Amino acid sequence: MRHVTPLRLDRVARAVGSGDRDERLARERVAALSELTHPGLCVPLDVVREDDAVVVCSPRVPGVTLEDAGRCADPGEWVWLVVGIAEALAALHASGLTHGDIAPANVMIARAPVLVDLVGPSLGHERGTPGFAAPERAAGGPPSAADDVHALGAVALAAAPEGFRSDAEAWMAPLLARDPSVRPAAAAVARGLVRCAEPQPWRPDAAVERESGSAVADARTQRAPGAWRWALRRSPARVAAVAGLVAAAGGWWLWGPEVGASGLAATAPAASPSPTAPAASPAGVASSAVARPDPAIAAATLTAARVEALAGADAAALLDLTVDGSAARALAEKEAAQLRAGLRAEGIGLALRSATVVDEDGDRAVVDVDYAIAAHVWRAADGMRVEVPGVTEEARLTLAWSEGAWRVVDVSATP
Repeated sequence: MRHVTPLRLDRVARAVGSGDRDERLARERVAALSELTHPGLCVPLDVVREDDAVVVCSPRVPGVTLEDAGRCADPGEWVWLVVGIAEALAALHASGLTHGDIAPANVMIARAPVLVDLVGPSLGHERGTPGFAAPERAAGGPPSAADDVHALGAVALAAAPEGFRSDAEAWMAPLLARDPSVRPAAAAVARGLVRCAEPQPWRPDAAVERESGSAVADARTQRAPGAWRWALRRSPARVAAVAGLVAAAGGWWLWGPEVGASGLAATAPAASPSPTAPAASPAGVASSAVARPDPAIAAATLTAARVEALAGADAAALLDLTVDGSAARALAEKEAAQLRAGLRAEGIGLALRSATVVDEDGDRAVVDVDYAIAAHVWRAADGMRVEVPGVTEEARLTLAWSEGAWRVVDVSATP
């Protein structure tokens, strides 16, 4: 039965398609979403037909779109925003659903970040918002959790505070990896990013707030051809330094799933580099070696070498563990700059538990590494210090055979 929905001031209506197929898919989507109760998701209320148009009715979210709000003022607000979006996505992904168009126009800033437009992107007529959608999504691929995470990374960079862009890029590099399989899960992002700064609720200028509380998709959302037409608060002068300090403290173990600090009592401090030790390749095998070392052994050695480089403030050694031009190198360059500026680690230690080869194909390999990092302290040149608790985590290392040794291309959480 076709009818016209009456105007309701407490709702927002959006046409998402046309015809019986789109109506069926929209109703199935709304039914699935109705099982979710996360405060960061604007769950639709109903699907109606207006002539041939399929219209989704959603609650009106009081607040301002991220598109209108612009950039956060400081890292604490930025962490609050990105973690909030990541948590909402994690709830969506845990139910087997995806969003498909994470972009500034589809994020409302209210008491918490709220994702809107939860139906339209799933019907197959859209390709996400240019500049935010992952390459595979922009090319016409279906919505996926990996695409949502890529878009989250792009949104985070768009909202990063002035003067914090380079730090934000380092934190978001794993999310923006071109290979969807190595991007971290949204839940891992939510857990890991709180190490950057203490979340502080963001309240954009009320003058920017749109009375409509829009739940409409960004006008820039790209449609398919022929389709129906996104605990560290300090003085402003020191915020960037603090964020960089904690970012370096995260390192490869940034996105791993935290499971507590059990078993760390036996962890020994990492050894300092020996000035008399002979030079070795990152994988512990000279480049002239005939046989390549097993990727699992290489990944374990690389992880130990990374902790050793951080403990010894050896910026050059840190960079040498990664492949030039890779996401891992981009992060290492940020950390190396911090080491050169006087950042030092105290008491950092590593306990390797296991390393398992997931995939190996010629010059590339994927290895899951299970390890524990002991509680330690990072101290900046000006005496500022950050205490980092011990954690036990897993990370997925993507390795490439480069310049006679296995080196790291990218790091993500294990699935």
